[in-house]
Amino acid sequence: MQIFPVNPLRFPVKRKMASPVPSPDFILIQQRRRQRSVSVSRLMESAPLREDVIQAIAKTELPAPNPEDRIRADGFETFLRLVPSAGRLPAAPKARGDYLEELFSSLLLEALAYVDTARDLSDTHGVEALTALLQAYISAQWTIGARDAAMHLYSASSPNA
Repeated sequence: MQIFPVNPLRFPVKRKMASPVPSPDFILIQQRRRQRSVSVSRLMESAPLREDVIQAIAKTELPAPNPEDRIRADGFETFLRLVPSAGRLPAAPKARGDYLEELFSSLLLEALAYVDTARDLSDTHGVEALTALLQAYISAQWTIGARDAAMHLYSASSPNA
């Protein structure tokens, strides 16, 4: 049996990009996409579950939160009130997406801050920790509803288009 050496230059290398170094704009866009997807998924993964919140506040005077679907509906409706009507949004998909993303980002960051605060206080006991847990749960569900509204507005057709 004869072994033939493999020539590493035998197969041509295909370049996927015209330039070996991506442009700063390309890098910034990719970073924003990763940050956005990681943030929303992080919120959904790290937010307290309803069962855990109910169990934690069961023997306290704190009120039980509304059902998830109601909190999300409130977030949806409130976000729609914060944004101009679909007819007044930018007609171009990229401009519309950028505008809605800018509005949504501050809500997402606030919800993540509530979740982080609840996590930081999770080792402590008392009303402050339970209130933070309740606030994190409500804020996360509300933000998911706001995200749904942003997605709805993004896909809504504009009369100017």
